[in-house]
Amino acid sequence: MKLFFNTVLLILFTITVNAQLRLDTLNWRQPIDIPLFLSGNFAELRPGHFHSGIDIKTQSREGFKVHAVQNGYISRIKVSPTGYGKCIYINHPDGYTSVYGHLKEYSIQLDKYVRAIQYAKKSYSVDIFPQKGELPVKKGDIIGLSGNTGSSGGPHLHFEIRDTKNSHPLNGLFLGFNIKDNIPPKMYYLYVYPQTENSFVNGKNTKYYFTLKKTGYGKFTLRRGDTLLMKGEVGLGLKVNDFLNGSANRCGVYEIKAFIDNTLFFYDKFDGFSFAETRYINSLMDYSESVSKKRRLHKLFVDPNNKLSVYVDVKNRGVLNFTNDNKVHKIKIETYDAYLNKSELIFYVKYDNAFYKKVIADNSNKIIIPWQHSFSLDTMGLSVYFKEKTFYDTLKMEFSIDTIRYNTYSPVYRVHNQYTPVQNYFTLAIKFDSTANSLQSKLSLALWRKNKFVYRGGVVKDGTITGLVRDLGNYTVVVDTIKPKIIPVGKIAAGNDLSDTRKLQFVIKDNFSGIAKYAGYIDDNWVLFEYDAKRNLITYYFDEHIPRQGSFEVKIKVTDNVGNTAVFKKICTRNTL
Repeated sequence: MKLFFNTVLLILFTITVNAQLRLDTLNWRQPIDIPLFLSGNFAELRPGHFHSGIDIKTQSREGFKVHAVQNGYISRIKVSPTGYGKCIYINHPDGYTSVYGHLKEYSIQLDKYVRAIQYAKKSYSVDIFPQKGELPVKKGDIIGLSGNTGSSGGPHLHFEIRDTKNSHPLNGLFLGFNIKDNIPPKMYYLYVYPQTENSFVNGKNTKYYFTLKKTGYGKFTLRRGDTLLMKGEVGLGLKVNDFLNGSANRCGVYEIKAFIDNTLFFYDKFDGFSFAETRYINSLMDYSESVSKKRRLHKLFVDPNNKLSVYVDVKNRGVLNFTNDNKVHKIKIETYDAYLNKSELIFYVKYDNAFYKKVIADNSNKIIIPWQHSFSLDTMGLSVYFKEKTFYDTLKMEFSIDTIRYNTYSPVYRVHNQYTPVQNYFTLAIKFDSTANSLQSKLSLALWRKNKFVYRGGVVKDGTITGLVRDLGNYTVVVDTIKPKIIPVGKIAAGNDLSDTRKLQFVIKDNFSGIAKYAGYIDDNWVLFEYDAKRNLITYYFDEHIPRQGSFEVKIKVTDNVGNTAVFKKICTRNTL
């Protein structure tokens, strides 16, 4: 059995990165004065992106004081019903920016500043860029309270450090905060990926995974046996998580190194990244496993169109080639967390000398799309255009048409499947039935996902609806004529008298296309309703814009993404001292 790195592709895929970050010399204070336990860490694998900060637990509650970590000035304030929610960015003289996300509220001074802009723009969502020196802060100043706004899954503080000049997030675990971690990463599964029709693992030509078992502190091996039979070109993958002291949350690892016979063939490290490259995570992960099993794992080989900068040293894209040289080869995979706690998996590979009939892939109903090339398809009422480098590797695209109607206004077009990732948006256009001509303003593209149609927008013109989409799968045209729902909550649901409450709340929902905009009014004057999108809840906290005595009209107006509008009106009273 002879092992070699394919001579045709004998290249060193290497991207030079800086040595391990040293940020502890910045002398930043902790952003919050409680013991630091993490629910998420830097570069943790998330759907479609790397986690760009550290998530600090806040004891399952909101309201802890959040402090500026160093002198500087507030360079950005963003308020959004999703994402980071209420967020603050502070630029510091040392060349870095600190970011504080999911805040419950801003400090009194900042809150007045932000609310004035929200009222001026008549919008809860704002993205504000104060001038340098306009909002200075000192180290330790209280800038807000911790919360659960935006897309947060529970109360915590999302904290980041970024390089100010390029906004690249960096690994905040190197700031020297008092975060304890003496737990090595935990390994769960080894994956093996045959790369060609002549590649096999234990006699199989398809992806195969092996459960791992712990044999000692930070030591792992295959649960059954320690030797695999392989033939031809293969890639490896690893399901691994890190855990920090005082938390059961699964976090990401810092480094992965893989060796064959003590020779390094794969090495990645997560010191930092750019937001422009973060979507390439769909290539670093096994995307199909993430979609089908919610299992996020690291591939230890690199797709041709993977532009991530986290790869330090990768030979032949990390692909191994096993041919007969009568040897047993040792594979060792090392994983490290940011505190250099180490885990190690060791197993062995023998050349599989059994004869297997060459696997001939049936590509008769597939369209071959090289990742370097653009591609267009125009047939039977569907047009699709992929620009070059839309895919991470050559795609064998499956395509079919289902003419059976499911309350739709076009056939259902199968454009490959949901288990294949896409890097770039692509253009998709579908001709719709003439029966929908009177409903054109209510039409949209729809993707069949999880047993329902999902809104994908589009623009109607000349009997066709066209949109930019980023998912492969089953597409059709549907109509949405149903207005959003506006459901009063609390006192206004119970009656007209609001004397003994200090807020108005409504649940706003839409059945398909989603909420495009909403507004709340007191006597036709716009007032600030905060929007918690994850709970479908809008809340107006009483301020100077609501009468203290007498009657007034409350009006809520909500519009979905195809223009259906719902309105709620009610005459209420208030009598307070």
